[in-house]
Amino acid sequence: MMTEVKEVEKTKEYSLYQLSDEKLPPNTFIICSDPARAVLYAPYLAGKKLQDSMEKNSSIFSSILAKHVLAGAVREQLCELVFLSGGLYYALNAGFKKEFGFALPQCFIGIQRQRVEGKEGQFRAVAGYGNFESLPDNAHVIIGDTVATGSTLIKGIQLLLDEAENRGISLASITILTLAGSAIGAQKLAKLSKTHILPQHPNCKVYFFACEMLFHLMPDGTDLRFLMPDSVMPDESRQEALSHYGKYLSRNMKCAVFDWGTRCKNPKEHYREFLEYAEGELSGLKLDEKGRSVLLRMKKEAEDALAEFGQKLEEKK
Repeated sequence: MMTEVKEVEKTKEYSLYQLSDEKLPPNTFIICSDPARAVLYAPYLAGKKLQDSMEKNSSIFSSILAKHVLAGAVREQLCELVFLSGGLYYALNAGFKKEFGFALPQCFIGIQRQRVEGKEGQFRAVAGYGNFESLPDNAHVIIGDTVATGSTLIKGIQLLLDEAENRGISLASITILTLAGSAIGAQKLAKLSKTHILPQHPNCKVYFFACEMLFHLMPDGTDLRFLMPDSVMPDESRQEALSHYGKYLSRNMKCAVFDWGTRCKNPKEHYREFLEYAEGELSGLKLDEKGRSVLLRMKKEAEDALAEFGQKLEEKK
């Protein structure tokens, strides 16, 4: 079955498309917006500029949730579940504060992916910390995170379900918002919904909102690629990828977001990793003219950002 892509809303800030496919959660959507593209098509970006863009993206997330998920919900039902540390940098709380003037109650899970030895691209998620004291009854739970294999997402939701069961409370909805999510991760969420979420919470609705497209996941279980045969997207996302990257990079850019944890927590190391990748591509013979121009510009901007780490700290005048 081919995935059906249908536009359901278009505003000045974003376009929203719904995906229909029996392998995906019933409420799977693609969001196309300038703030998301500002991050996805500037993979060298880190530090303050990255955080500023993610806060703008969060405002769009908040507006969409208010219309398509939370209509009729009351504030005391809302809760953000933050996966430490990548989920912190989705800045969902900043979006709610800006759009609606209140802060989201927050629960936290410290969760890490660990490679399964001897199995390429397979990971297990290990949780070392959890705090669910802000989880209300009949909760609308909102999660922001990058989704590759889906192992972190599935583990986090399983821990949420365990907490709800232990406390005898219900879940009204679980919403995942991802800047970069794979088709495989969305499919795993659909399976978990059928096997665990709905049997325990029959009235719980599961939503998956992804920016631009459902990306192709490379065999390493980490890198997310744009225009690959199993990527799922509206036509405007395909045209955006070709416009920004050209034919070669739209298929071969190492990853839509690179290592999200490093990029957010350790900008200096991210710049180094990006420059290593860019220099490797530029030294080869595969790049087309568009791709070479794009990478040369990105390389210069990453080098300039890296050089700023040598500047002395001065108060803003």
